[in-house]
Amino acid sequence: MHFAIKTFEVVITMQTEKKDEGIETQENQKNLIAGWSLTSLCNLSCMHCYNDSGKKKGYELSTDEALQIVKKLSDSNVQAVNFGGGECAIRPDFLTICEALAENKIEVSYTTNGTTFDRIKNHLNLFHDIGVSIDFSDAKIHDFFRGNEGTFEKAIKTIDHLVEYGMDTEIVTCLNRQNASEKELSGLFELAKNHNVDFWRLNKYRANGRAVKNTDFLALTQKTNKVAYDFFDKARGDKLSRIADPVFRSIYGGSYQLPGDPSGKYSFRIQANGEVTPSVFLHESGGNILEKPLELILDSELFKKARNRTAQGKCIPCKEYYHCQGGDAGASYLAYGHFNGPDPLCYKNTSLPKNDSVKQVVVKDPNVHELYLCTMYIPIKK
Repeated sequence: MHFAIKTFEVVITMQTEKKDEGIETQENQKNLIAGWSLTSLCNLSCMHCYNDSGKKKGYELSTDEALQIVKKLSDSNVQAVNFGGGECAIRPDFLTICEALAENKIEVSYTTNGTTFDRIKNHLNLFHDIGVSIDFSDAKIHDFFRGNEGTFEKAIKTIDHLVEYGMDTEIVTCLNRQNASEKELSGLFELAKNHNVDFWRLNKYRANGRAVKNTDFLALTQKTNKVAYDFFDKARGDKLSRIADPVFRSIYGGSYQLPGDPSGKYSFRIQANGEVTPSVFLHESGGNILEKPLELILDSELFKKARNRTAQGKCIPCKEYYHCQGGDAGASYLAYGHFNGPDPLCYKNTSLPKNDSVKQVVVKDPNVHELYLCTMYIPIKK
């Protein structure tokens, strides 16, 4: 899951941290991660899907166009690509595109529902890390959540094959109202340990795509988010060295690789038709990568707004703003129509003193998603 740092030639202008806070400035941050929703095709119909994946929706990039994008990413020295969105391995040209990325020395990270392993099993050398989605430790509940019986069993078999192969392997969970209890999270934590994956990684439910239809059933509240955070604080022990989720570290302490949300700063998302968004959870575009140079897209007004955030509401007096910067930018946009925060799931008492246990630790081998989105890593590997 770790990769060599490459250098992106275009310096992105962004707000920087104050030196008197003891934090290294980030104005010359040049490391970029690309997410890529290669297709909206999927063999499942998950309740939480922010992409509303299932059937093909409109125009999708041809193989030649996808290979053109690989060249553009290489020319811009993008260091890693994470495939997600629909189930990318369903596309017949998926491995061809992965091969092109590997040939251009771009790390390939893949998030899968675990049911298409046969399509990639003989080509695992192309992948740097693979995350397999598991949302409940109970097979029947997981299958119900994912919309297809037998999904859990296939996902577990995929995980075991990946671990046996020696792949950097994650169990990836969509944290939502139905699995945010200590009982459910304990079951998932034990499942991850029993299968000896490298990490248990969690992303929060976001109300976009098909997920909008299930908001009342799945949406987290500050109360349910606190229950989950309390569990993660206990589960991490001394092993979680860096915390990509800025709200979690603001409340519970910890070190971090980069301030704020990477979305629009250090990462971007390529949609199936080539449109480029600042956050994995959004569909608003800064331009189409087939029509515009990546540098111009990253300099678009949408991306500028995503990375140049201004404290609003409870963020204004918060002593942790220098590293949190309002939490998840995409969540803010979905909730308020702007990126400025505060994160709608933040329950921090901002009248409290500064948390002295929060510090920046810049390393040369960050996990891919530390530079991609506000996620939570729980180390598992024995």
